[in-house]
Amino acid sequence: MKKYAAISADIVASTSLSREALIRLTGGLKALLDRAARDYQGFWGRLVKGDTIECVMARPGDALRVALLLKSYIKSFAPTDGIADAKFKQFGLRLAIGVGEMRIIDKSLDMMDGEAIYLSGRALSDMRDKTSDSFQIVMADDVSHGALAVVLSLLNQLINRATRRQCETLYIRLLSKDDAETAKKMGISRPGVNQNLRNMGWDAIERSLKYFEQLNFEGE
Repeated sequence: MKKYAAISADIVASTSLSREALIRLTGGLKALLDRAARDYQGFWGRLVKGDTIECVMARPGDALRVALLLKSYIKSFAPTDGIADAKFKQFGLRLAIGVGEMRIIDKSLDMMDGEAIYLSGRALSDMRDKTSDSFQIVMADDVSHGALAVVLSLLNQLINRATRRQCETLYIRLLSKDDAETAKKMGISRPGVNQNLRNMGWDAIERSLKYFEQLNFEGE
């Protein structure tokens, strides 16, 4: 049976944001989910209860890139009033990726049901009392060969330690073809982009993405 990837995520300490800030943040998230639907085959993402995100995609290899887009967007968000909990600034988003089969994906009925979304949702629930890891990936079958746990540990440390500006640079870089386009979009120099990315560990992030994208999720 075909494998899908699902993402379950929630905004950390969203209640610390003002009403206006939360409205602006969720508006940006909706725009990002709409863009992902255009850029990634078989993608559907939605906001639930204001601060929870659920996504499903037909190509599991896209899931880590989408997760990093979501994570870096939230961590780059700056409330105009400057009010946000320290946990929001450090973690931004708590997120789990599930890989497995899906029984129902029906946007017209607003229904996602199946193994992948169940796995991601359960993993997210298990993470809510933890702070060290804000990424998790769970799979129905063992296709990770053990290395994925190391990759995730590295990503958790890099992203959780990153500054708002570094996350903004990462977010734009993930939406761009190269550093030059990133610099143009941000209105800064290419060396400035390179410095921000280097300081947050872009080489390791890029290699992690390539590793994840080449995994055989079908287990064949």
